[in-house]
Amino acid sequence: MTIPFTIQLVADNQAHQLDALLDEVTPRIEAFLADVDVTFSPFRDDSQVAAARRGDWSALLSPGPLDRFGRNNSPTAFAEIYALCQQAKDLTDGYFNPMHAGVYDPTGIAKGWAVEQAHRRFLKPLLDAGRCEAAAIGGGGDIQTAVRDDSGFEWNIGVADPFDASKTLHTIAPHTITAHTITARNAGIATSGTTARGEHITRTAHDLAQATVVCDRLTFADMWATTAISAGEQAFQTLVSRNDIARATVMAILVRTDGSIAEIGADSNSFHRH
Repeated sequence: MTIPFTIQLVADNQAHQLDALLDEVTPRIEAFLADVDVTFSPFRDDSQVAAARRGDWSALLSPGPLDRFGRNNSPTAFAEIYALCQQAKDLTDGYFNPMHAGVYDPTGIAKGWAVEQAHRRFLKPLLDAGRCEAAAIGGGGDIQTAVRDDSGFEWNIGVADPFDASKTLHTIAPHTITAHTITARNAGIATSGTTARGEHITRTAHDLAQATVVCDRLTFADMWATTAISAGEQAFQTLVSRNDIARATVMAILVRTDGSIAEIGADSNSFHRH
């Protein structure tokens, strides 16, 4: 679950300070995400997830590497993700399932949670202190953005083409080529599919090649994107439409396996999330 990440900072009249800010926060984010890896990676034998797969669930109660980041009396990070996974399973009628191929794999929430937490802990304080105008971090197909309240800046994010990783997604019609972009201020954007990692999600339908979801929080965007790939287009739309909160906050671009595109919660080819 090692997450290569990209940090982007925007400053109005302080561009010369951005390098210093990046030098300040990058090592801290690296250390945090290294602890995320030790906690949640399904690919390393010494992670807490690997221990749970061997029957050792003590991480539900015993603090781990992530719990030294000032969690006070909160549940352990492992327990928090476990609870979120169970809630997501209930919310989605089991289409989001942290059990994959018979073993525990919380990646469908843990990755988005990790990127969102990195933003909240290390980048948002820069905004709050007025040290930059906008800040975003992306990792593993997930992006968390934020903009200072007094700024008019907006992030413009292209949606990846699942059939050509070197391109962003476009719809081609007679005499028209439309780019699919997300315009956002404070949002979580998560993309799930099979292009990068193959069939890593338990699926009941195979009609979607990729789902990109925009939500208020990246943790939930990641959960809904995973759910879309698992459930397929029709079941996903049903789940979102019957949930009042999801209907108000979730927007998605779904790429079908035949290359056609469906949009949920958007009235144009550009999403706006403020």
